[in-house]
Amino acid sequence: MAEYTLKNIPEEIYHRAQSAAENSFRSLNQEIIYRLRRSFDAEDARTSALHARWVMEALETGAAKPLKITDLDAAFARGTKKAAARRPGK
Repeated sequence: MAEYTLKNIPEEIYHRAQSAAENSFRSLNQEIIYRLRRSFDAEDARTSALHARWVMEALETGAAKPLKITDLDAAFARGTKKAAARRPGK
């Protein structure tokens, strides 16, 4: 198992983690690993739900039809435009 030392932990976070560890009968290290794992699991769940939503939206649009190169280019242009609009300062 890999080892890593955390540095410059804000006092508030340290004390909250220490308190949570004590309340859960875990060591501070176990508490931090537990919480990291939970955050990654939550992120995975959000991503899975998003992908499931995309699949459902695609299925609800009707039967599949072959893409023309012009349709693909238009979709790419829309995506590029949306991504550019999300960039800060642009």
